[in-house]
Amino acid sequence: MSRFIAEFACNKPDDMIKFISEDFFLKEGFEVANVKGEIVWKKGVGMMTAPQFVKLVYGGGKVHIEAWLKYAILPGVYAGEMGLDGFMGALPKANLKKRVDTLIGLLNQVTPADAVPQGAPAAAVQGAVVPPAGAPQGVPQAAVAQPAPVPVAVHNPTSKAVLALVMGILSIPVSWYFSALLGIVLGIVGITAGITGIKSTSKVMAIFGLVLSVIGAALGAVGWILNIVLLAA
Repeated sequence: MSRFIAEFACNKPDDMIKFISEDFFLKEGFEVANVKGEIVWKKGVGMMTAPQFVKLVYGGGKVHIEAWLKYAILPGVYAGEMGLDGFMGALPKANLKKRVDTLIGLLNQVTPADAVPQGAPAAAVQGAVVPPAGAPQGVPQAAVAQPAPVPVAVHNPTSKAVLALVMGILSIPVSWYFSALLGIVLGIVGITAGITGIKSTSKVMAIFGLVLSVIGAALGAVGWILNIVLLAA
């Protein structure tokens, strides 16, 4: 199945694209990897879900994104590729597609620099301040006024912090009263979400969710082991 491909012009400087994309990938738990000569961003080793891959190429304000998953035979051992369409692996495909859409949205965000009319003076484009009347002659412009930084929205995974807290709260009673296995699953989801959410502005919420999820998963594991021992007795 072919890879998901998106090409668009975001009209951003290369250093801004680099900053936004690297911030996004690192917060989402991706790492740089060399896969058969391709430099890509990779997440996961295939222990529970298919590992995710994103290739990002940019230059001159244009962006090219490729995204795909691989079939995990064993952790770290992969075969073939899956695009983001089709029923097989629907959940990890939807997860990766959502991540790609979020990245595209961040790269296409409107900044003050985008709103500057065509043909505007360079000072307006750079955000520089015009020197006041009577300023000393011969003083370098940088010493008089510095370009204002362009505000940029970066990835803020607060939803993962909320998910971690919800899963953590649910995992404890579920593990204790209903299903140990389901409690373990909820705890693992909460732990995974908390690791990402802790990098957001809702850090405290993510920490609480992470702690509760660890407790819930641990209770579920203990309950599961006790059930096996009791059944074997």
